[in-house]
Amino acid sequence: MKEMKELGTRIRHQRIAMELKQTELAEKAAVSKDALSALENGRSVKTETLVRVLRGLGYPNALAEMLPEPIISPIDLQKLEGKQRRRVR
Repeated sequence: MKEMKELGTRIRHQRIAMELKQTELAEKAAVSKDALSALENGRSVKTETLVRVLRGLGYPNALAEMLPEPIISPIDLQKLEGKQRRRVR
């Protein structure tokens, strides 16, 4: 997947810009060096690994900031009347 490759490249460049070795960032992020290497090479990793590495790089809210908060229209809000929508059928 080309997006994973690009993400891995960006993470590698940021790590290098921060003058961190893979082992140092892996330790800081509490992930294995192999997991970090996989991420930097665009391979599939657990979401938890990605979040930990982003936090280790100083971007704790990076994933949350990717998507805007859901906007609920006033009409839908009135229909819900305290009920939390759980799923779409």
